[in-house]
Amino acid sequence: MVKITQEIDLYEKLLAKIKEITILNNALGTIYWDMETFMPKGGIEQRSEEIAIMSGLIHERVVEPEIGSLLEKIKQHNNYEKLSDAEKRNIYLIQRSYDQQTKIPKDLVMAYAKQAAIGVEIWKKAKAESNYKLFQPELEKILELTKKQAHYLNPDKDPYDVLLDQNEPGFNREIIDKLFSELRDGLKLLIKDTVEAPNQPDYSIIERKCPVEIQKKMSEDMAKLIKFDFKRGRIDEAVHPFTSGYYDDVRVTTRYIENDFSSNLFAVLHECGHALYEQNMPKKFKYQPVGYYCSMGFHEAQARFFENIVGRSREFWEQYYPRFKELTGEIFADIEFDVFLRALNKVNPSKIRVEADPVTYSLHIILRYEIEKELFAGKISLDDLPKVWNQKMKDYLGIDIEDDAEGVLQDTHWAGGGFGYFPDYALGNIYDGQLLWTMEQDIPNWRDQVKKGDNSKIVNWMVKNVHQKGNLLDALDLIKEITGEELSTKYYLDYLRKEYKKLYSL
Repeated sequence: MVKITQEIDLYEKLLAKIKEITILNNALGTIYWDMETFMPKGGIEQRSEEIAIMSGLIHERVVEPEIGSLLEKIKQHNNYEKLSDAEKRNIYLIQRSYDQQTKIPKDLVMAYAKQAAIGVEIWKKAKAESNYKLFQPELEKILELTKKQAHYLNPDKDPYDVLLDQNEPGFNREIIDKLFSELRDGLKLLIKDTVEAPNQPDYSIIERKCPVEIQKKMSEDMAKLIKFDFKRGRIDEAVHPFTSGYYDDVRVTTRYIENDFSSNLFAVLHECGHALYEQNMPKKFKYQPVGYYCSMGFHEAQARFFENIVGRSREFWEQYYPRFKELTGEIFADIEFDVFLRALNKVNPSKIRVEADPVTYSLHIILRYEIEKELFAGKISLDDLPKVWNQKMKDYLGIDIEDDAEGVLQDTHWAGGGFGYFPDYALGNIYDGQLLWTMEQDIPNWRDQVKKGDNSKIVNWMVKNVHQKGNLLDALDLIKEITGEELSTKYYLDYLRKEYKKLYSL
């Protein structure tokens, strides 16, 4: 590292401030994790106040004038050009955050954080009662606060484009519209072919009752198979599975459904995929902006890669099925391997996003993306939201929604203000197709390794090509650096066609 001055290293002083902010954010993340896992039900009002105060204090640190002054002095210094690429990237990322956050008033930051905490708790109750009207007032509050934040960030830009860029820097509706149009058209054809295929898998196998204690043992197995480090992580339960944490303290959550063991199994693989990304960030960049993930789309790519491309593969189950039979005893004793594998991979248009198969999953995301765009454009009202949701489910997946819990209330994201996040799940799928295509050129025998129970080569490839890159590049630049090509839906659609035509003998 080049010293900016002889007297005081301005760059080191700036990084020390960023480290403090990072540690405070990590502490706030643990407070959120506790709220979703172990907090008493009556604690939400108190917890929302705690979160609001913490968020306000962190915001004060982020926007303090000295950070702006340090940034200016560093960039104007004669030695600035001698900084490394990573150091210049840190300056760029700190400046970007500073420029954005100084536009947002502290009272709005606190109000948003408090409402998000309350909204999630009300959402849980509304979902349990299948009562959208109970949740609607909270949704209206967080939607208005989100619109205000977007306006402060850039009053001249479409607010939804502002939110998309926050989650996936460089993305907007135009880019996503094109990608999702290609994805939707390709998926509709494959869904039609698989659903109409004569030899349909027997999904009732998956719905056999499997005790929670057995599923917990499977959770630990799944995590260990993909190299989740339990010395720096743990698995707990939550209403909606999520991952929280940073480097050496990464928390995974799942949920257990007795008549669908696959829900937990794939949730654990998905969340541990997120956790691997956090646990394997470059140690030398810890507490620095370049030591974060590059985008939420890439985060979802890691999760969905281990959930689907690895976790649903024939080779993965060829090595794990004997252990599965051992754990479950008589429950699945009569089921042959091929029958089980086909059931686990059945293309089955369904009501619930987190239970969706890889072929239909992205349509769940496109549906939510279209609703969000229309909400922010003022084309639909919150009063009409359940009706719009139900109609889109019918149009895209041929599904009739019977109540709010399985419809508009099924996800926690909007309750917590997560507008603009949903597209990252489908973008993660698109990234995965391209990452897989490249990985197969580097590790042509990866499936043989998985069949032997050795997932280390896959994990190490991801660590080298994705995790260790941290936030040195924005997502579109990172995918091009790794694969040599611009982002394209071609590779993910090719992967799905190949896998599912084989499974369905098409």
